[in-house]
Amino acid sequence: MTHFREDGLLVWAGTEHEDLYCWRADGEDPDRWPVVVQSFDGEDVPFDCQAAEFVCRILTDPHHPFTMARYFDTHWLMNYRESG
Repeated sequence: MTHFREDGLLVWAGTEHEDLYCWRADGEDPDRWPVVVQSFDGEDVPFDCQAAEFVCRILTDPHHPFTMARYFDTHWLMNYRESG
């Protein structure tokens, strides 16, 4: 679920470490909104990219500041629908 905040950030995801992944809702074209990570300590860290590139980089780039690639050598998708 997304949540638009008074500071102009639209939250679209979060982590178990309490980091929030947001868009800075600047301008009328949502395809151009940059990603901002609000870290657990309240710091806003902007990225000059859209969400798809950001997610790709945190999954594959071990040098990205919010990477998961350092902790996993493979990725997988899970289906949370109940079978049957």
